Amino acid sequence: MAILSVYIYLSSGRWVLKWYKAQKVPRNERSLLYTILETLASRAQVRAPDLYSFESEIPVMFTVKNGSNASIAISTAMLKTFDDLNLEVFLAHEIGHIKNRDVSLNTVTALFAGLIMTFPELVMWGSILSGFGQPEDPAPRVFRFIATALAAPPAATLVQLTRPVRREFEADAEGIKITRNPKVLAKNLEFLEQYIPLQPVISKFNPGHFHLFGTHTHLSRGDSYIFISLFDTHPEIGARTAHILSHSSYPENGIIKKYSRVPGYFDLRSWKLAMASSFVSYMVFLFVIIVVVTFALKDFNFLINGGIAAGYTGAVLMLMGITAKVTIGKYHKKSLCRFTKQFFRTHVRLLRYFVKKERTR
Repeated sequence: MAILSVYIYLSSGRWVLKWYKAQKVPRNERSLLYTILETLASRAQVRAPDLYSFESEIPVMFTVKNGSNASIAISTAMLKTFDDLNLEVFLAHEIGHIKNRDVSLNTVTALFAGLIMTFPELVMWGSILSGFGQPEDPAPRVFRFIATALAAPPAATLVQLTRPVRREFEADAEGIKITRNPKVLAKNLEFLEQYIPLQPVISKFNPGHFHLFGTHTHLSRGDSYIFISLFDTHPEIGARTAHILSHSSYPENGIIKKYSRVPGYFDLRSWKLAMASSFVSYMVFLFVIIVVVTFALKDFNFLINGGIAAGYTGAVLMLMGITAKVTIGKYHKKSLCRFTKQFFRTHVRLLRYFVKKERTR
């Protein structure tokens, strides 16, 4: 385990870069950008990171760590949208993550959460190769939806437990200290927040990687749209620009309460649908387990199956409760309490049902 942990720590950044087929930017092609990056790193008193680029029609930038050295990856759309001088504020934000020692945790989290969220695609292709049709046919899409519902809660919980919203605010504060130009950062962030949703592109980014990016870059559509609310890891642009322009390290509670944390991408209805879909999918999996156990025993044993159902449902409810708490935050406490009560009432009813059946038998 120690060797595996060291390997993951040293190589997780390299695997994430390979995930996006990122290539190192030659210094002779972007000499000004390298000069800006090294100047920012010198001001922050950190080691200058390597510079990579990858193909994407969405303007994004993220930082990962390979051992002791960090690497900043910039999409081709980002390089086309902004000139080198405008990229300075975004690079300063990423340097802020390095300065705050966020990168190692973000990189390892992205590796594990990303791997979990590849499960739906594997299930879909498994169903296709098994003869259930093509990607747009009903059966593979249903399998992918169920697999997404199963994978989303643990992956989202893993991401949200790293407190990504606070980390974004703190990286903004460090970026402002380095550049002393908060207005440009606020203006460019507002531009990206308005520009990205207008692009006729479906983002191919893995939901487990959303916390790496500096803005709301996930334009997911289709079957998995409702699960995006679980992975929202960025503050609302109004609260964010207000905190940037106020030069504070972290916004006051008043600003947090005034603005929704997740505008446009998060709404309570989608969140409830995502949680309900995940719960139903886990219960479908429980049905499969009970069927397999029944066939193995060649009899339906109420005591064994009831115990399995009670333990499994309790574990699912615990996962759902943790996911609800870390994804919805403190902005809808009453809804969270009602949702949790409904879950536990369902659990109690199931226990009573199996106990009654066993007594009758």
